Amino acid sequence: MTYAAATPRFSPLIVALMLAGVCGLPATTEIAQAAEPAALTTPLVTPVAEQAKAIVIPDAMRPNLKIQSVPVAVTQNLPITQGLVRISAAASNQASSQVSAPADGLIVGNLPQIGQTVTAGQTLFELASAGLADLQGQWSMAQARAALAQQNLSRDSLLFTDGLIAKKRLDDTRSQAQSAAAELNAATARLKVAGITAGQEAAGGHLAVRAPVTGVVTQRTIMPGERVMAGQALFEITLSDAQWWLMAVPPAQAPAVGVQAELKIAGCPEAAPVKLVDLAVDPLSQMVTLRAEPKTPCVRLRPGQKVNASLWIMQRVPVLVVPIAAITELDNQQQVFVQRGTQFFLMPVQLRGEFDGMAYVAGAFQPQDLIVTHGTSRLKAIALGMGAE
Repeated sequence: MTYAAATPRFSPLIVALMLAGVCGLPATTEIAQAAEPAALTTPLVTPVAEQAKAIVIPDAMRPNLKIQSVPVAVTQNLPITQGLVRISAAASNQASSQVSAPADGLIVGNLPQIGQTVTAGQTLFELASAGLADLQGQWSMAQARAALAQQNLSRDSLLFTDGLIAKKRLDDTRSQAQSAAAELNAATARLKVAGITAGQEAAGGHLAVRAPVTGVVTQRTIMPGERVMAGQALFEITLSDAQWWLMAVPPAQAPAVGVQAELKIAGCPEAAPVKLVDLAVDPLSQMVTLRAEPKTPCVRLRPGQKVNASLWIMQRVPVLVVPIAAITELDNQQQVFVQRGTQFFLMPVQLRGEFDGMAYVAGAFQPQDLIVTHGTSRLKAIALGMGAE
């Protein structure tokens, strides 16, 4: 099924029922995948549904009716509303990673764009900084001193074993080796804080700053040629395997606690179950935000993108799914023509919603009923007493 940008229509009764069902704003909602329309196996009669009225059709007129009918389909999944959904790449800060400037310096090279996918270890930009060269120089000297001190310790250990040197000299050599090792550890830690791996080259004071994780660039606060300070936030990278759909709706249309709901977007293979509903109403828009998470991120969507989506909520009482073209109005009442065997009936219905050319209705239907989709104008004329002569 594809979804067109049609806005569901509701009767005053349905709006009143939705208002009555929402006593407060839900915090969390456990959601299951909504069922697709299925065949009606038991009579579906609502307390307010009127019984169908039989239509007497003269035998001579039956061959010319050219009626087409479809089976009754039933569902508990009802389209409530449509609106814009904002795509977010993460549900929380745990799904994103910040990239900061490792030292004071100048941004050089090309920068990734917002919405671009990067892989862990990919170069994001180069940072030109005299401080980086100093840090690497300090680490190189500390490494050389530590290596020399370790060689001296190995040599003096052998000499002491052979009785050629005093223990005091061995102790002094061991102390020097330990001091040199501690100095190397401190220099390595300073490199790590600056975002440099020990032994990584920064030729000419230029350091390649790399992506820490694979994901999507969702924030960028710098431009090429800009000077930055150590610790300044430059990028936010959000894990690409996390995607949330955020939709603002009036509080009366938000699902109540424990009610199953989902968002659907045309072109995405699966719906996103609603997992969270904001507790507070936005003071400016007077809306609450629904947060839905698909099991598999929709590949055609990007963080920050806004697309049309529809909100579907599971109902306790099933409704019928019929083509909108099958609904007619007679005596100020929406009705459909029903075929039961060789007989035809005019069935009053309540319209609960519309979506993508289909209407969601309630009425006193039977399992074997067929909904007339073509030839309704002829049946309507007969029902009004015209053309039966």
